[in-house]
Amino acid sequence: MFKRILLGVGRRMVPVPEWLFRPMVGRDAKRLAKRPALEPNQRRVQHFAVREIPRRREPIAPEVFAALLELSVDEVGQILDELERRMTFLCRRGGEDVVWAYPVTAEETPHQVRIDGGEAFSAA
Repeated sequence: MFKRILLGVGRRMVPVPEWLFRPMVGRDAKRLAKRPALEPNQRRVQHFAVREIPRRREPIAPEVFAALLELSVDEVGQILDELERRMTFLCRRGGEDVVWAYPVTAEETPHQVRIDGGEAFSAA
């Protein structure tokens, strides 16, 4: 399946033997499979963040989520806490507002994604 696996170390790409890489992938897949699935409103909040951050190009306040998703601000706060705690779906650096939701960010990064319309935005 894999022809070549490279691992970035500093400024170099180091080949990793398949016999070493394959067990690592299997272990991580098992660990991720044990995670509980997102609740419907958690998924709505996460999808909204991913969709809106590139459009707005700025962090999104909990009040915006609440108003546009018809949820209470308290419920949005609890959902954002849980999503951030999982360290996979979003981040609220230095405050309440969502700065990034994988794979997009409101912050400038060297990683640019271009959508069909030609508009580019930063990727997390």
